[in-house]
Amino acid sequence: MAIPSVSLQPPSDLLLLQLCNNIHEVRQLHAKFLVSGLINHHPVVPRRLIQAYVATSHVEPAISIFKTSIHSPDAFLYNTIIRGLINDSSPDRAILFYKKLLLEGTVIPDNFTHTFVLKACSHLQEDEAVSVGRQVHCWMIKVGGELGSYVHSSLTHLYASLGFMDEAERVLRESFEENVDAVNAIISGYCRCGRVDEGRAKFEGMTDRNVASWSAMITGYTRNEMDLEALSLFQDMSMSDPELIPNESMVVSLLTACGRLGALPQGRWIHKYIERAGMKISTNLSTALIDMYAKCGNIQCSYEIFQNIASRDRDIVLWGAIISGLAKHGQAAKCLELFDEMVGHGIKPNGVIFTAVLSACNHSGLIGKGQECFDQMVKVFRIVPSIEHYGCMVDMLARAGRLAEAEELIASMPEKANSVIWGAFLSSCRKHNDVRRGSWAFQQLMEVEPLSGDRWKLGQLMLGNAGRKMEATKIRRFMHETEIETTVGCSFIEVDGVVHEFVAGDIMHKKAEEIYRMCRSIHRTMRKSFMNMTS
Repeated sequence: MAIPSVSLQPPSDLLLLQLCNNIHEVRQLHAKFLVSGLINHHPVVPRRLIQAYVATSHVEPAISIFKTSIHSPDAFLYNTIIRGLINDSSPDRAILFYKKLLLEGTVIPDNFTHTFVLKACSHLQEDEAVSVGRQVHCWMIKVGGELGSYVHSSLTHLYASLGFMDEAERVLRESFEENVDAVNAIISGYCRCGRVDEGRAKFEGMTDRNVASWSAMITGYTRNEMDLEALSLFQDMSMSDPELIPNESMVVSLLTACGRLGALPQGRWIHKYIERAGMKISTNLSTALIDMYAKCGNIQCSYEIFQNIASRDRDIVLWGAIISGLAKHGQAAKCLELFDEMVGHGIKPNGVIFTAVLSACNHSGLIGKGQECFDQMVKVFRIVPSIEHYGCMVDMLARAGRLAEAEELIASMPEKANSVIWGAFLSSCRKHNDVRRGSWAFQQLMEVEPLSGDRWKLGQLMLGNAGRKMEATKIRRFMHETEIETTVGCSFIEVDGVVHEFVAGDIMHKKAEEIYRMCRSIHRTMRKSFMNMTS
């Protein structure tokens, strides 16, 4: 916007200031006010300049004007600066400005002030947030006056987000009316602490719920991996209030639940629900959809969603979701192709993406490419390898029978190998019948994870296959005497929209008798067919 060179009266100048869209236009008018002297002789001018600078995300010039040209600041101006500092990711300075307001004693903070300051507290490190948040709460009480619903919500949210549920409940009780936002914060706080039943009790006790209430409870269930409960509650919401449109946080949580359960039909239904509701498919939501379809076994649908997203909207998380999905589906060539495409678009890969790429190379037997990617990660992108990266490389070499190289890599690691690395190495030693290295790996594994029945069993099988029956028998006897348990297999299957969980050896399912009867019938039929084929 070009600023006219003609001298304007203050009202016209201020009108132009309100129409400014960027920092350059604000600076042009600021210079005009300085030259004309209006900034020091017209009290409204510095106030409007402060607002304009904060509105264009430039808080430093606003603070400078506040200090030099404002002689009697009011709560509104303090609020503007505090809000600007929060938006500028400077919560510490925002709180210092609040302290300045209190120390000067000429201005009484209002509800907006306290709402902004509590928001600043929530952006601090956890320990500091607790300390400063309590101080702000005390100052609010000393200042007096009735706290509005927004302040109660902010204060409740601060305590609940930090896990101080007693304080959050106390603030909630001080409110004179039901504050839905504050109760939602309490529900989220309980779920974040793992106290899901208390969060559900709070949810059930609400007389008025909004979409954020349902979202808080559904997200809480998903955060605690109670995926069936999350999907069930969403069904309750759909039936009790069909007009309620879910927010993005809720939908992402539901897609996460579907992905973990492998509930593809329900995931597809939620996808269609999103489209029917006319929800905007953001990058975050697209990432959740890609991840859900990949985990449910439909990587083609994941790829189609990815392809429909404009290149400019693909962030590192989105790239990571599709590359990881392709890696898990064994599509190493496509995984590596997308990795090169991502780098070509100028996006620097992170450690998570390299873990996926190395995993893809591992499970496809691409040893040379895997080593090339590992070197590229370290030398080109300067990423320090994590224990997961070393784990992929050790497993890759060991699976290929290159046990000596895997052993050397373990010895060169800057940190001690974990149970996953030793377990993968031991498994490959058993596969390639290298008892010497396997025994060494087994000893290391028992130091790291002495009570793992799965590891003891792996060692027993290795020794048994190598003909060392006596040692294998000792391990089996030791496991029996110490009652060390192995991991029980678990699987999910969806029938007519209902997800059923099955655990190996479990008889708790309500149709267990029918299921086992059918299994025995199938076994008899297969055995009979086999006998007929061999006779």
